[in-house]
Amino acid sequence: MGTTTAGNRNSCLLHGAVQTIKSIEGAVPIIHSTSGCGVQQYAGVSSLSGNGGSGYTGGLGIPSTNFLERQVVFGGSSRLREQLKNTVKIKDGDFYVVLTGCTPELVGDDVPAMTKELQEQQYKAIHISTPGFKGSVHNGYTAALTGLLRQFDKIARTDGEQRPIRKNDRLVNLLGIIPEQDVFWRGNLKGLKDSLKGIGADANVLFGPEADVQEWTTIFNAALNVSFSAHSLDVCEWLESNAGIPYVHFDGYPVGAQQTGELLRCVGKQLDLEQEKVEAWIARKENSERYYILQFLDAYYKYGFQKRFALVGDSAAVLGPARFLTDPLGLLPSLIVVTDDLPQQVRDSIVRQWKEWQPDSDAGIVFESDAKIIEELLIAEEIELLLGSSIERRAAELKGIPFIPVSFPLAERIVLTKGYAGFDGAFTLLEDVGDAILGNAGSDRDGQGTNLKPAFSGVGGEIQFQGK
Repeated sequence: MGTTTAGNRNSCLLHGAVQTIKSIEGAVPIIHSTSGCGVQQYAGVSSLSGNGGSGYTGGLGIPSTNFLERQVVFGGSSRLREQLKNTVKIKDGDFYVVLTGCTPELVGDDVPAMTKELQEQQYKAIHISTPGFKGSVHNGYTAALTGLLRQFDKIARTDGEQRPIRKNDRLVNLLGIIPEQDVFWRGNLKGLKDSLKGIGADANVLFGPEADVQEWTTIFNAALNVSFSAHSLDVCEWLESNAGIPYVHFDGYPVGAQQTGELLRCVGKQLDLEQEKVEAWIARKENSERYYILQFLDAYYKYGFQKRFALVGDSAAVLGPARFLTDPLGLLPSLIVVTDDLPQQVRDSIVRQWKEWQPDSDAGIVFESDAKIIEELLIAEEIELLLGSSIERRAAELKGIPFIPVSFPLAERIVLTKGYAGFDGAFTLLEDVGDAILGNAGSDRDGQGTNLKPAFSGVGGEIQFQGK
């Protein structure tokens, strides 16, 4: 018997595929499904991802066959043929990707034949099977990427000549940052790319404005894939089996000098980069982080930043920030709620690694996506700071504690370039935490809105600042 989930934040496989394809510069997704599928992706995902807009190929302007009862009864192949013909007239793109929803998959439309007709007209086009009932938005990301890679010869730029793939010993593909499901995906990809650049590595981020037109043409030239989510492991394994590209995996993107240093040392070793250069870059960024934390210390002690906190969101987006807030910042983790659906072995690995990293921590790690259950957990927990999605705001208001919206769905912020990943992303997180704590102290202001009442206390009245 099926179960219901309150406040579902993991959407469906089709939506994950749509937001993945439309985040590739030059790609045009075409939905072969009911009109509601595209509308729901826009209203229920894009608009709730830091108020992401339609862009050129998304939103209410996304090409769709708008499947009706007639297509359910008699089939929708002819309707798809008509939509493909019209789309190429009004939507310029480097290539077109037909994504099929639940109903056409059940009816059994011959979508490959319709796509082949477009290919015969010299358009670069492929079809990827993406029925929503087969999984979550995370599975959609995986399906879209593996679908692109399997049919890459049909969408690659060609000049009529087959060229051998030349490996670039300094090039890595970054995988696992899911556009829109990770609200800060653009900023996070840029933060990781900039961090890797410092050790002499080049990074294909593949999505958004940081991915130039050459990136997708060189994805098979990479020497290494770096995975930041369990949902990108299938993609990494496909590239290893079919293109001979090895991969390394991390549970979540790194935040701050310590975690990013671990990533760079690992990548540097895999790429056989000059170790002294790697260590020099890490040391330079560690000094930078130390400088800004020292500048921040007065406020830290004055306003009692050492709070017990809870964090709610996707595994890729919460584990790195939770580690940074704990060490070096010295906040006290109380509850971490991971909301994406993960295999049991991945859940066990996340818990084991957290325990190995923080053996004395009594923080609980819970895997749960139901908004009602999560709210009950948060209300019961003795916390003084909450980071989560817009859904968790109410729990923070009920408890009267500072709240920082950091995960999907996120409706009350405009997010364009902001990100928490890499060396400099830590400063953004630090500023957001500080703003939330000071902003929540409104009752302590005087008539001019200044002179916050100093806390001079941490939990238990004693501050223990960890780190360097």
